[in-house]
Amino acid sequence: MNVTLRLIKKEDLPLIQHYLSIEDVSRMTNVPEPYPPTGAKEWFEIVSEAHQAERHYPFAIVVDGEFAGSISVRREQDGKGAIDYWVAPPFWKKGIGTKAAKQAVNFGRHELGFKSFETCCLIENRSSALLLERVGFQKGEEFQIESGEKHEGKIARMYYLN
Repeated sequence: MNVTLRLIKKEDLPLIQHYLSIEDVSRMTNVPEPYPPTGAKEWFEIVSEAHQAERHYPFAIVVDGEFAGSISVRREQDGKGAIDYWVAPPFWKKGIGTKAAKQAVNFGRHELGFKSFETCCLIENRSSALLLERVGFQKGEEFQIESGEKHEGKIARMYYLN
């Protein structure tokens, strides 16, 4: 199974829209639920602008030539990077997210010069926590998600990679 990353293209938007409209995909992410009919288009416009400003690198996860999800590398303050990701259901439990995350971290380190990374996930999202730990992220502090946020009141954990 060949897992590669490439920048998101407009041609990916129908699949992004389709997969993020699936509750099992969107419920662990920060995307709105239900996913709005123009969600993928609006997201693409936002990340394209951030990419032009060299703050956000939105990648498609491609498995044997097929779109399998998305992973982004974001520039945080002080030369730190962050990653965000989701994998489409047909590609779950195959190690694809782990391979993609390793590639994203390597891109951040070698192409963007990041010395460290951070990200977070909901405590209940064991698959994401295991993925991060396999890539080498260390568990950080737990925190309660603030009011007004999608997952208000839920507990999440920070993860760090130096």
